[in-house]
Amino acid sequence: MLHAESPDEGTAPIAGAVDDPERLASLRRSGLLVDRSGDVAFDRLARLASRLLAVPVSMVTVVDAGRQVFAGQHGLSEPWAGMRQTPLSHSFCRHVVESGAPLVIDDARRDDRFRDNPAVTALGVIGYLAVPLATPDGRVIGAFCAIDARPRTWTGSDLSILADLAAAAMSEIAHLWELARRRESEERLHVLVSEIDHRVKNSLAVTRSLLEMQARTADDAYVREQLEEAAARVSTIALVHDRLYGHEAGGTIRLDDYLRHLCENLATSFGLPDDRIELDAAPLPLPVDRAVSLGLIVTQLVTTAMKRRTDRLSVSFVTAESGDHMLRVADSADALSQPDAGRSTGLGARLLSALARQFGSEAEIGEDGGVRLRIPHSALE
Repeated sequence: MLHAESPDEGTAPIAGAVDDPERLASLRRSGLLVDRSGDVAFDRLARLASRLLAVPVSMVTVVDAGRQVFAGQHGLSEPWAGMRQTPLSHSFCRHVVESGAPLVIDDARRDDRFRDNPAVTALGVIGYLAVPLATPDGRVIGAFCAIDARPRTWTGSDLSILADLAAAAMSEIAHLWELARRRESEERLHVLVSEIDHRVKNSLAVTRSLLEMQARTADDAYVREQLEEAAARVSTIALVHDRLYGHEAGGTIRLDDYLRHLCENLATSFGLPDDRIELDAAPLPLPVDRAVSLGLIVTQLVTTAMKRRTDRLSVSFVTAESGDHMLRVADSADALSQPDAGRSTGLGARLLSALARQFGSEAEIGEDGGVRLRIPHSALE
């Protein structure tokens, strides 16, 4: 009779009670208890085992606290083939889990340990050969077994074949384990990012509200304007955050979509209809930092014009034949071309100049009275 010894050398798998919490945690992490309606890879391995060992039934089983589940099977009769599980009362594989070693049974009807097991009559388990299946942390979660409906004298070659197939099954289990680990990491990251997003949104909203409140109560006109502009800049950054977190991917913002929402928000903040700002922008994907800088430039120019009660504005970002880009903001009252429009003095002017230099450009007045910046394509990368 073949002795139940593993043909492979190395660290022995960790055996334990079926209801051991650590073992059950490893089993659940594998994802094999989820209703998979049969796994193609494990079914294929079970079919190969039946062919190589000339047995009618082979199974890849995992042992839960109250049942054994067939992750892969070949040759089972109904209802077991459809149910893909049995109660532990029908399980030989639980003994493999508890011992952590191969189990060899030539004739279960003559074995005092198994002759009364319901699987002998219900599933026709007479000859039985099994090797343990373990997760990457070494916990034995089930067995790869071959079943014969008649007495069988198993050989060392039989055990070696089944051990090789079990190794292939454990490679698949390790793959599922890694996928589960990645899903867990992604879920934790999603929760963390959601929390950060919530806090950032709240912080920006509170900051903007405080600035607007201070602007409303400021007696000095200059201070009031600076506070209003600061609130508009915070709104610009908040919009980038919202578009990036909620809608965009890959760390880029689509320019036309972003500018449209930015102009709508600016019009709303000044109590103007959305159609007061005409937009013509290319659907250009931009890195976040470039989008923020362009948004701040547009915010500065649009708020300057709106404070001078212009009737209508136009914002455009078009690509020239040379490949460079032209950002242009103009208003119907030519407010931006006036000497006191805030481009040559004050905080707004210094901010506009600094932002323009980021793109290797500078703001200039066009023949139509609008402000324009010529931006090399390389400055947007």
